[in-house]
Amino acid sequence: MTPTPIALDNQRARIVVDSSSNVPPTLLAEYKMLEVPTLVNFGTESLRNNVDLSSEAFYTRFAQSSQLPTTSQPPPSFFAAAYQQAFDEGAEHILVITVSTKFSGTFASAQTATQEFPEALAAGRFTLWDSASASIGSGWQALVAARMLEQGVELATLLARLEKIRATTIGYVTLETLKYAARSGRVSNLQAGIGDLLHVKPVMEVIQGRFAPVGRVRGRKRAIREVIERFHASVGDRPVNLAVAHANTPSEAAELAAEVRNIFKIQELHTVDIGPAIATLTGPGTIALLGHPVDE
Repeated sequence: MTPTPIALDNQRARIVVDSSSNVPPTLLAEYKMLEVPTLVNFGTESLRNNVDLSSEAFYTRFAQSSQLPTTSQPPPSFFAAAYQQAFDEGAEHILVITVSTKFSGTFASAQTATQEFPEALAAGRFTLWDSASASIGSGWQALVAARMLEQGVELATLLARLEKIRATTIGYVTLETLKYAARSGRVSNLQAGIGDLLHVKPVMEVIQGRFAPVGRVRGRKRAIREVIERFHASVGDRPVNLAVAHANTPSEAAELAAEVRNIFKIQELHTVDIGPAIATLTGPGTIALLGHPVDE
């Protein structure tokens, strides 16, 4: 027997994202997405990203703290509260889109939280989606889903579209310094020291749930140029949705956004701060291009 197609629209379905997906606040509000906050820990004090702690306040405390803050994925109770709100406000189906399981335990928390709603879970009222990306690489997928819901769509069609977006979402990022990656254990202190001494900037690729080094370049300007060139090599002249993601470098991000408008065939462009969960590991000064072709 063929299963009955599940028809969804923006009245019957609600999207839940985590704060590390960096969906711009105006778009969160426009599409009535519910954002579940990551936890930021300064010593024994735990703060909810975008609730108790803004990105601006985070960077101020980050600079003043003698001890590197830590972050942790939202606990299941945070997701459960979002699910309850969605159901209370009339949602029949909840679509949860999170950052990659290879970067965070956020997806697992979201999954655990569904068990608080056994009847809804048994009725198939949850769909959980691992974006296989980070920052607005995940957020782009939530935005695609929100726009499909506006038009009305069958769940299977929506997921097929998200699969294509997930497969083609790509990002390139460079760091201002390796010292924060060293403090978090991602690279050795020796590597970080040599890199900073020689003004070497790492360039990393974010694709298919991987965050891997692909090059090292002397100087900040060359590193950003490398990010642009690698992204262009991936998408060519195809139309793209593109975001400039940064860690507390708004002026530099604005300059990069203006530059890429003249290089890429952009359908939609956003500039976002990556926020505490990623900036704790990579440090202020991180800057990236994240996006996907729109002609798939």
